[in-house]
Amino acid sequence: MPDSKIDFSKLAREGESSKLAKAMNVILTLICIALAGVIIYTSFFSGEDDSSETPQAAAQSQAVNVSVNPSYIGTYTKISRLNGEIRRDGLDISIMPDITTTAIVTDILVKEGDHIAAGDVVAHIDASRPGTAYRPSPVIARSSGIVISVDASPGQTVSATTSVATITSNEDLVIEAAIPEKFLGSLRTGMTASFETVAYPGRMYSATLTYISPSLSTSSRTAAIKLSIDEEAEELKSGMYVKLYLETERIDNALIVPSAALDEYIGDDIVYTAEDGTAARKIVTVGSDNGTEAVILDGLEAGELVITAGNVTDGSIVNAIRAEGD
Repeated sequence: MPDSKIDFSKLAREGESSKLAKAMNVILTLICIALAGVIIYTSFFSGEDDSSETPQAAAQSQAVNVSVNPSYIGTYTKISRLNGEIRRDGLDISIMPDITTTAIVTDILVKEGDHIAAGDVVAHIDASRPGTAYRPSPVIARSSGIVISVDASPGQTVSATTSVATITSNEDLVIEAAIPEKFLGSLRTGMTASFETVAYPGRMYSATLTYISPSLSTSSRTAAIKLSIDEEAEELKSGMYVKLYLETERIDNALIVPSAALDEYIGDDIVYTAEDGTAARKIVTVGSDNGTEAVILDGLEAGELVITAGNVTDGSIVNAIRAEGD
């Protein structure tokens, strides 16, 4: 038999390795158990925190931020834009030759803007016939005024019905416009207005309503109005086209809300109000609306907070933020 010897040092080393492996297994097991405990603990207490959240806190986390404005009692006005034209506030008078036949204009003595008096000579004409002596004749103004146009020129043939020049009896500029019938009830002489011209856009001028026609145009259902221009401005000329801004509606003691608060629901005009952190839909009757503010005739009380910005519906939880200046 072969001689078999036991290597005790080898066995000792193998035993130590086995013990080390077992120790490592125990350590890894303990680590896994500790991690599982941490996970279970965290999950348990996290669920407990969620279940203990107050209803108020949960509702607050779901609240919609909205802008609100209080409805109020005040004076409502509506400004309408009309088209108008600057004119001279006087009667236009044509100056014509006092002749019974035709004549040739020999010279013109006036120009636009000249002030003339009754009896002034504005031109000379030659009414002589071929073979007769030259007979210059004056063209005389029969009334005073301002020359607004020169209608003839030297060498032109004129008759008794030909205008040589046109004058106006008043140099003051006015604005003439037509206003729709529906606005007549709110107009009165003395009301102020503002206007701008096409030639100078953005430059505002003031005017005062001086005349309202007592009759209407049956075709356009409008009435002629006239406004005096409050300040002197050399750049303003007769014939200029203007955009006129006139107060066409005024309501005292009106219940007013921002136009942005108005909405529609199934064919009804509505507003949403913020009441104790909740949005409430209210059907209202709307009167006039100028695009910035609107008059509420029914369905709302003064002081209620109307929602002007924010996507809400009836019953939405809201966090109301007052608009600046309220």
